[in-house]
Amino acid sequence: MTTRTVALFTALALAGALHAVDVGAARAFQDKRADRKAAPSVTGRWAMLVKGGPHGDMTMSLELSQEGQKVSGTFHTPHGGLPVEGEFVDPTLTIATPAGGDTPISLTAKLKEGGTLEGYLSSQMGDMTWTASRAGEK
Repeated sequence: MTTRTVALFTALALAGALHAVDVGAARAFQDKRADRKAAPSVTGRWAMLVKGGPHGDMTMSLELSQEGQKVSGTFHTPHGGLPVEGEFVDPTLTIATPAGGDTPISLTAKLKEGGTLEGYLSSQMGDMTWTASRAGEK
């Protein structure tokens, strides 16, 4: 082989290696973007149906804001809005009224594949089940 042929093969090999690195970096970037898009969130308004309470089934709502795993918001009941805080660790939401409040309420739920929440509510009135969908969705 001539020096010129060796130089040509070396240049082609380097170009191929650089292309492979570029393609790999592009795929990694796309995968990270897809992961960010796919990360579920409970941020938003939720229309709730609470079942099993002493006064029968009731409609209520949640307004939540999520930053990372931390969740805060308002639980809207027939008696007014109550602040809630907790966390969402996919797929589990765990929130409660702040400690020391007059009406301790805790809610847990799983975020289902269809984008709905399903779980349990515990309060002075007893334990109840609840489901919720994003407000405005059917």
